[in-house]
Amino acid sequence: REELQNRNKMQSARIVTRSLAPLLRPYPSRRPHRHALKLLRPYIRFFSSQIIPAAANSLHIPRNAAHKVCTPSDAVSLISSNDTVCVSGFVGQGSPDLLLKALSDRYERECQEALQHGRVLNGDDTGDSKVIGDLTLLFGGGPGDWKTRGLNYLARVPPPGSEDNERLRPLIKRTIGGHYGQTPMLGNLATSNQIEAWTLPMGSISRMIRAQATHSPGHITTIGMGTYVDPTPGVGCGGAANQRALESPFHKELVTKISLGFGPEKEQEMEYLLYKALPIQVAIIRATTADSSGNLSFEHESLLCDQRIIATAARNSGGVVLAQVERLAALRSLPSRSVGVPGAMVDCVCVVDEEDRDYFHPMSFTSKYNPVLTGEVKSPCCDNIPKLSLNERKVIARRASFALKPGKVVNLGIGLPEGVAQVAGEEGSLPYITLTTEPGVFGGLPASGHEFGPATNADAIVEMNAQFDFYDGGGLDQCFLGAAQISPEGDVNVSRMSEAKLTGPGGFIDISQATRNISFLCTFTTKGLAVNIDGKQGKISIQKEGSVKKFVKKVFERTFSGEEAVRRGQKVFYVTERAVFRRTSKHEVLELIEIAPGVDLQKDIFDQMEFEPFVSPDLKVMDRRIFLDGKMNLELFGSLEERVKYREEDHTVFIDLFGISLLSEQDVTWFADSLDEILTPITFQRGPVDVVVNYDGYDLKTGLEEKYMKALEKVEAKHYRNVKRYSGKAFRAAKLNTLAKIKPWNAASVFKEMDEDGDGYLFPEELRRGIRKHFGIKLKPNELQSLCESHVTVHNFTDIVGKCLRMR
Repeated sequence: REELQNRNKMQSARIVTRSLAPLLRPYPSRRPHRHALKLLRPYIRFFSSQIIPAAANSLHIPRNAAHKVCTPSDAVSLISSNDTVCVSGFVGQGSPDLLLKALSDRYERECQEALQHGRVLNGDDTGDSKVIGDLTLLFGGGPGDWKTRGLNYLARVPPPGSEDNERLRPLIKRTIGGHYGQTPMLGNLATSNQIEAWTLPMGSISRMIRAQATHSPGHITTIGMGTYVDPTPGVGCGGAANQRALESPFHKELVTKISLGFGPEKEQEMEYLLYKALPIQVAIIRATTADSSGNLSFEHESLLCDQRIIATAARNSGGVVLAQVERLAALRSLPSRSVGVPGAMVDCVCVVDEEDRDYFHPMSFTSKYNPVLTGEVKSPCCDNIPKLSLNERKVIARRASFALKPGKVVNLGIGLPEGVAQVAGEEGSLPYITLTTEPGVFGGLPASGHEFGPATNADAIVEMNAQFDFYDGGGLDQCFLGAAQISPEGDVNVSRMSEAKLTGPGGFIDISQATRNISFLCTFTTKGLAVNIDGKQGKISIQKEGSVKKFVKKVFERTFSGEEAVRRGQKVFYVTERAVFRRTSKHEVLELIEIAPGVDLQKDIFDQMEFEPFVSPDLKVMDRRIFLDGKMNLELFGSLEERVKYREEDHTVFIDLFGISLLSEQDVTWFADSLDEILTPITFQRGPVDVVVNYDGYDLKTGLEEKYMKALEKVEAKHYRNVKRYSGKAFRAAKLNTLAKIKPWNAASVFKEMDEDGDGYLFPEELRRGIRKHFGIKLKPNELQSLCESHVTVHNFTDIVGKCLRMR
């Protein structure tokens, strides 16, 4: 009997050892034993209640003993004071509320216990408090419900009556985030100087996390230069949001300016900002489904909020990864293609009870679940976009929509810019542009208001860090953003209006500094503005001015730098309901280029600004269609004649068919006859031509293929020598490459013409305009910056142009 009991005990020990083995992997952190022991805590509790009674009876060990599923309280018990905690989520989307609430409850419980028992210290000589506190909170979008949920759960300070107890500290010591608008309780702690706080560009935070995953020193970029994030004295404050952050020793390390040398002898130096990578001890992320080994999938999540790189950074920092899910699958039953975070990275899985899902695990704080926003289904009602009533918001959106071009990739900000999509939908141009949002959505119609982030009928959803890679590399063609304050130099503030309220830039800085064409949208004044729009006469009158002016002598915080935009060669416009301005290198202040019909220049514009703009000698009246009832009927694509370009040098015709739809036999006949009519004068003199055709965005109704081919064969036999068919940017590249090889040009004369001020150097703005004029190439900001790494003179001009052409 004794031998049997001993054998049973040995068998139990072997099973327990095998169950705990995955948790005993080494942690390369500064406190290796602490994390390993804390991970065992929930399992020790489980074995004490399950294994010991089982050994006395049947020695039955539940098969899920080695699984990672645990309660929220056990999961947050792995967090220690002074840890850096990184949380996934974006604005109102994807908040891991169950774990955040559990951490908040733990803090309040430990505070009460410490005060009741009159003891705060562990009793060891380290002086560590039994009450968790002094956490560093790192987040990008900062999930919150604008009231008390989301990251607002973590805005906890010692309870009243504990002021004399110096060992009770706030739960959060410092925050580093991209946007605080939806987390007002955290913002209040920052503005009252109770915690250290920084606001940084959301894209830079996302890549800071990714840099930590690879143990890189940080994220190196030009994003943020010239803004309040720039640590250069007299330019910015390094992102510090309060005095406590400015006085912190940590402040000097977070954002630094560095110089990197290029060339054989490092003779060319470029300045960059380095956003420091921070070791992450705890990752709190959210997914839809998990199996008990920790594999996570995200099928019901509206966005991919960097859960994978957050988990990777924590895992590679020796930290722990806590995941909240709404359902549990069988062990290793998830399809490998659907796993977004592998179980090897995850330490604890917390499943939200079914009755609590609507509160602790909704898709967003405004929608419990919407499969159209998660990308699982396509809605047939996406085209039914509500029309805006004719007011100042629609006027601004209409004027801004004049900049829309087919085939372009566009970002729309929150607020007034959302109206651009509604106007584009009303005018029928929405299907021909690709709208995007910074958390990773391509295509579809972006959600608005507190639901901002996902999109209805999106074409693709990528990770947020990948989206900012696309943005910062110049992938956006156009952006339409809001503006709260505008200075004479064209600086814009959207991140903070006063010391009493903290908002943050979100993705604004990343988008505005990396996009070639920018339009800032705002009313001329605010708070009380009333206008009257005559929809029949097509004019506007100001009934009552707002009490707050938008065009001020100095912005409270510089979120966008007009001077930096000029240096980068960007095209910047400022659109209001009564006037349009632009910022160029020709003038150090804004230039007034358009005025609305019915507006008095002195009374309605100059008197409502705190500075005097430069008035263009070619001042125009805004298009009256903007102020009329009904559709504007904008011609987005131009006529077929405008789409056929002939180049005499190499006898080549370029035909752009983007946006053309042939839906009937009459359309096919019209297209073939029109093309024949356009090409006949060209081929009559010199014979058949080489043809390059762009078929991107071209539509031919099913059933018309045979008639179309017969009609086109006649045109080809009569006019074509050979033909090449492309789509999208490949058409543009073919056109430019041929131009670069054929078109003759004299470097000295072209340089002299491009050197507008005659100083012997080409500044970025001069180079951008000249390259577009002479070679038909629109340079992106990052391309222009690359070309202008050294001074552009007549001696290296040929090499610069050659480099520019090779980019295409």
